[in-house]
Amino acid sequence: MATLGKPAANRNAMKQTSNKNIGGRVDVLRWSEEMDLLAIGTEKGEVILQRLKWQKVWQLLPPEEGLKVRGIAWRPGENLIAIGYSNGTILQLDIETKDVVHSFSVQSDISCMNWTDNGESDETANHTWNSIHQNHATFLPTLPVLSTLCSSTKPASYNPMDFCRKHILNVLLVGTVTGQLHLSALGMLPAGRVDVLAMAGLPPSTNARIHEAQMSFNFKQLVVALEQDTGLTVIVLENNLLHKYAGSLLNLSINYAQILSTMTYINDTIDCIVETWETVLLEMDKKLTQYADDHPGDSISADFLELLMFGTTSPGLEEFLLRDLSEKGLRRLGNSMDLCYATIQRLVVVPLYNAIYALFYHLNVLEGMLQNRVYYGALMIRTASQALRDCGAFQIKCFELQQTIDYSKRDFKIFFRWLCSVIVRLMDEPLQEHYPTITQQELTYLANFLAQFDDSYNSADTTVTEDSQRKLIGLRRKFNLERVGQYLEDKPLLHKADGSELSQWKQMLKENECFQNSPNVFPHREDHSLLQEQKRVKESIRLLFEQPSAALGGAFRPKNLLTLQQQTAPTANEAIRSFASCNHPVDNVTLVSIIQSSNSLLLVECYAEGGMKMVRLRFEDKPYFDQPIGTLSFRHAQFYNADTLSLLLHTQPEGQAVAGGSYYLQLALGPIREILRSTELREGARTLTEETDGCRVLNAYTFIDECALKLLDGNDGHRIAVSGKRNVTAILSESRRNIRLYDMDAQDEEEEEEDDDRLENSSQLNSSLDNSQESIHQPQ
Repeated sequence: MATLGKPAANRNAMKQTSNKNIGGRVDVLRWSEEMDLLAIGTEKGEVILQRLKWQKVWQLLPPEEGLKVRGIAWRPGENLIAIGYSNGTILQLDIETKDVVHSFSVQSDISCMNWTDNGESDETANHTWNSIHQNHATFLPTLPVLSTLCSSTKPASYNPMDFCRKHILNVLLVGTVTGQLHLSALGMLPAGRVDVLAMAGLPPSTNARIHEAQMSFNFKQLVVALEQDTGLTVIVLENNLLHKYAGSLLNLSINYAQILSTMTYINDTIDCIVETWETVLLEMDKKLTQYADDHPGDSISADFLELLMFGTTSPGLEEFLLRDLSEKGLRRLGNSMDLCYATIQRLVVVPLYNAIYALFYHLNVLEGMLQNRVYYGALMIRTASQALRDCGAFQIKCFELQQTIDYSKRDFKIFFRWLCSVIVRLMDEPLQEHYPTITQQELTYLANFLAQFDDSYNSADTTVTEDSQRKLIGLRRKFNLERVGQYLEDKPLLHKADGSELSQWKQMLKENECFQNSPNVFPHREDHSLLQEQKRVKESIRLLFEQPSAALGGAFRPKNLLTLQQQTAPTANEAIRSFASCNHPVDNVTLVSIIQSSNSLLLVECYAEGGMKMVRLRFEDKPYFDQPIGTLSFRHAQFYNADTLSLLLHTQPEGQAVAGGSYYLQLALGPIREILRSTELREGARTLTEETDGCRVLNAYTFIDECALKLLDGNDGHRIAVSGKRNVTAILSESRRNIRLYDMDAQDEEEEEEDDDRLENSSQLNSSLDNSQESIHQPQ
């Protein structure tokens, strides 16, 4: 049967392009359908990205020591790859930059991953796409690159639309060793969790793992293979809700991706602020803490206020100013703090403000979308009003932080200038001619600043005795003169901001509860830090987007069940149970290939309207072949495309006990599916063993052309990875340390080159003939 316009026989005119050894055993092998890239997961937890010509693109170490790679999936149509690890973590990376775009965890060891899409754009929702999800670039300012504002390295882009260029819904399926299947729309939004054990009617204590999962193009049908010690269970689940509201889920997923990327940008911005704050601003607190420890019975505010009002100092304060601070040290510290505050202010005013504006915009877009209850009501009952209120409170706290930075810059600048003049006077040296004087307004600020010194360190514990308190008071007194740092800790503020300017507004809210409880009035939580408000926003968004997962996960219903049982305990060679699946774009069926044993391959058609058809292939009566090929057996299978099944076969020489070689076969499915058309369509639950009647058995030799068998070099093969779109095949050796890459279109390319040569020779001949004719007809 022809495959993608070319005969299946031509597909086995394969040309080996690489034969390479890998440093460790290979656990996962996956081709990209969009690019000539092969992802290799090793036993060390590393992921290697190789090109067809064996050019390494990059190598990724595991996020934690000792983790194993359990699954790899390529996002359809995008430059994105998802990697699942043994601790349940899934990383999604940009294959060009190796940056982590998104990560989440399923809290359990991963057994399989697959990424499916519907293959075509949702034309009915294009208006929503254009009017909502693309207009944010018009209304919102571009977020600045954080790497230019702080010393740490940050991603250059936080735009999730770089990885969602097409308006097509795709779903990432993640199976676990506990029999749970997790769905994630666009790999971002949780779209359901399915307890496959419960769906199959098995007790929770059953030792079973998800072997593979495949979702149909229309997202109505989900085929899951559940592997147990006694066999393999194939369960077909139906979800009419996901099928009906696929367009709604796509729009929600895009909105969630935009919110998620904005929150990531906010997290990175706050990390930059914390990094900048921790470098310098605690130095003055440490010096004043040491002074308080050396003078446990004195009032620090009284000492400094006495110096301000009367110009007199105690011996301890004078020694502190001349020895611990000094004029040169104060100038250096003042310049460092000015630079530090300026950097923090720049991070707050531009990146943080703009990111919160963007977050508020996307939440408002979501609120508007959820007003359409017909389109979104089945997936999300609650609206985004609480998330908007928390975002508004986060924005108010950001304004409060900016105000605190302004006050701190002003107070510290006056404080350092005054201390420098005091130290110069104590050293009996003249002030510089143009040294700035302190105005009366600045004196008021300075007096208020000094009066807060006694409130800037931890008070003594009243529950202990006076003697114990006197002994421990030095250890308990710790200055917190710097006011910005408390906003960057996940605990209530020690010193609330001055809210005198908002006293009338607070009084009005206190007297009018209707205003205070209005969803349009954002709360100002005075005792909360910036990190606490950020956590509230995260939690509100998490609770908001849990709704689609709960709705879709509860909508799955079992439809068909096929149990394949082993009569005896499988041996090492028998326990392969290769499972492969593929959606046929024309016939609207899901094809499933199961190697039940070395001599039994089951081909199943799962129909969208319900029911299954299946046939079993066996190597039985072998016909005559020109070349002795021995007795064939099934080793591994993968769908090359919807019409071709790639098979890795082992051969046993006739009359010999030693193992033979390995063959690669491209099996055309057309003749087999013609036989399936006359097979009875069955629904419900079925149990099959290799000896059970009721499943038509076909001799696999009758569908094999001797010319289509390709004997593999090295005489061994463990498993294969194929891509029909890219016309490539990778074969993993039995040791799992060697990979051979094959170009399946090599012969076609040679024929094209021959055709090009013939065309070129023909054109040259015609040109020479034309020239000769012109020379003949020239007048003498």
